[in-house]
Formats: sequence, structure tokens, C-alpha cells
Amino acid sequence: MLGVAALTVVRTLPIMLAFLGSKFTWRERLMVGALGPRGTTSTVFGLLEFHALPDGRYAYTAVYTMTLTVLGSVLLHGGGSAVSPGP
Repeated sequence: MLGVAALTVVRTLPIMLAFLGSKFTWRERLMVGALGPRGTTSTVFGLLEFHALPDGRYAYTAVYTMTLTVLGSVLLHGGGSAVSPGP
């Protein structure tokens, strides 16, 4: 459930708020919030947390959560992208 929230509202809402006052339309803000590149950032922060936590259950839970969130993002956004025909 946390992964679904992280892939939708938790990731999109701050981006949309950050664009307040910009010339982007609400549709463009929503697109950037939903499809913006965040997999690398999730991986970096997940690994930082893994190394900061004491070795054990909590560290591995952080890595497990990070991995599921990034894979879910790849599946969600990859499935929504258009398939282009080969050359």
C-alpha cells in the first residue's frame, strides 16, 4: 500500500506544488509529477538509509521497500508508455 501511495499522491503532489507560480498548465504539472525521473533518487536515498541503519531487519526492510517501489515505478510507467515500431 505504501508503494502505491509513493508512486501516486506522495510523489505527484509535491511536484505540482513546486510548480505553483510557473507558466506550466495544470496538465503539464501533473505529467511532470507523474512521469518525472525519480528512480535514481529513490535508489540513492534507499542505499543511504541502508548504510545508515544498523545491520539487520530495518536495513533490509529499507532496501526491500526501495526495490519494490522502483520496480513498481518501472512497471507502472513502462506500461503506460507508447510502444514504437522497430526501424
